[in-house]
Amino acid sequence: RVTWGKPIEFIFSLLGYMVGLGNLWRFSYLCFKNGGGAFLVPYLLSVAVFGLPMYIFEIAIGQFTQQGKLNAWDRIPIMKGYGYACIVMTMMSIVPYMLVMAWGVIYLYHSFTSNDLPWTVCGKITLIVKSSNTFLYDTNLHVPNVMRFCSTDKPWNTQSCISYKQWLPGNNSTILNDSSLVQNYSDTSILEVKIFKNPLTMTTNCSLPRYYVLRLPNEQDSIYGGFNWPMLICLVLSYLSIVAITIKGIKSSGKVVYISATLPYLMIIVLLIRGLTLDGALNGISKLLIPKFEELANTQVWIEAASQVLYTYAIGFASLTTFSSYNNFNNNFYRQALILVPVGAFTSLLMGLMTFSYLGHMASVLGVNVDKILKSGPGLIFQVIPLGFSLLPLPQLWSVLFFGMFYFVAVDSVFSDFDALVTSILDIFPRFKGTGRRRVLANFAVAFVLFVASCTQLTSSGIYIFEFIFYYGASGIILLLLALCESLSVGWLWDVNQFAIDLEKMTGDKLSLWFKLCYRYFIPAITSSIFLFYCAKWTPLKVGDFVYPVWANLLGWILSLCSLLWIPGVFIYVLYKGRGSMKQ
Repeated sequence: RVTWGKPIEFIFSLLGYMVGLGNLWRFSYLCFKNGGGAFLVPYLLSVAVFGLPMYIFEIAIGQFTQQGKLNAWDRIPIMKGYGYACIVMTMMSIVPYMLVMAWGVIYLYHSFTSNDLPWTVCGKITLIVKSSNTFLYDTNLHVPNVMRFCSTDKPWNTQSCISYKQWLPGNNSTILNDSSLVQNYSDTSILEVKIFKNPLTMTTNCSLPRYYVLRLPNEQDSIYGGFNWPMLICLVLSYLSIVAITIKGIKSSGKVVYISATLPYLMIIVLLIRGLTLDGALNGISKLLIPKFEELANTQVWIEAASQVLYTYAIGFASLTTFSSYNNFNNNFYRQALILVPVGAFTSLLMGLMTFSYLGHMASVLGVNVDKILKSGPGLIFQVIPLGFSLLPLPQLWSVLFFGMFYFVAVDSVFSDFDALVTSILDIFPRFKGTGRRRVLANFAVAFVLFVASCTQLTSSGIYIFEFIFYYGASGIILLLLALCESLSVGWLWDVNQFAIDLEKMTGDKLSLWFKLCYRYFIPAITSSIFLFYCAKWTPLKVGDFVYPVWANLLGWILSLCSLLWIPGVFIYVLYKGRGSMKQ
């Protein structure tokens, strides 16, 4: 089997995955939402109970068998369905992740400008507002003394577009576009219209992602909607970059990780240092770190901490096992994991500090609380953070740095899973192995299938398809169920004592008693409890104010079962076809 050119390439590949998209937009929001610094308690406990033991096993089974995610589970034939389940889930996770990567590409493209960043200005708008003391501006209200006209050079903006400079506190009289816009308002009236609670109708910052990037229909003018051709170009470029990186397997991707794994850390440090020098940065960071221990009584906090750990360390995905299969048999991955896992937790915290330093500065400049501007998921990266950079000197520079970092973070997240997916397929069809023309054709074939699936997210309903696939195709609860199956496999079917012998064969180190207890008892008990609680508290998927109908949620569970049903299906098949007694 092909091996890494140098052992350090394996380390860089794992580091790159840890600085992934889930860390960038998910950890900060979850930490703030679930008790600030108190969230670190269940998070770090989950790292110790879930993260480190499962991380060691995912690497161990790949190195021991020298096979990808699928064939590695021939070691435990009755559980080979787990390998199929992980491959299917990995494939479904790539589809929304590639769209996120394309979003980053289009923002990066628009950051290279000597003019104002396009999400900070309205363009040529003629807008007359007559008001006395307060400013009531809501597109849901019919204000008789307001005349609205549309943007001509930035058609994604609505008639109600207001540049962020017009609602900065203290800017009580603003004239734009040759005296065509006159506004008088107080600080209190800005908060009354809840700019940040309903940003999609209030700020130019959010008009670009809503009408240009997501291509949602413009309710006022019906300017946008339909298929998103600019995003199609970005999606094509994103897929081509992933194919180019993995076209020769680890012989090419092993060299790319030197840049893709280290550059994001360098940019994060640069952005963090700049963020810490801004007014209000410490206030933002305090919101992240000050603990609210009463939140620990909420079971949902522990569920989200456990699922975030699985995302951070790629537990249940195909990449860890595939990457470790390229190691030499005697590589000491055990000690490497003991170092890398704490680095992953530190990376999550570092990204949180960077994000909240800029959120704190935004809150200080705009005169509001941090929780008024904090959004989860893509909204944090594509609506709030870009506006935060707009408040800095040389906003184009900081925007390029941030979205450049975002691109490499996306590359690290996606190419690992893509390469693992292709490798697992090639393990099934050995005649396509190698670095020649057949490997290239395999890469393009897999990329084409995933590309077609990603194109379904480029319509006006694309954001709902995106959330649907992400929630049901690769959600935290699926990862928890996969972690349950994996822990039962190593703890009882492989037998944890035999696993300890095999690990010592490879590394020369003895497996800790703590890990043995986790594999056999702690992980199965905790994951089962979390799943039962999740079922009891389950609610339909909701995006904004839109609640998915019953049929859509049923379809979502079918999507989840597309991966999970492989486990009992193969289990029954092996029992039926296998020779010997039930125990054998």
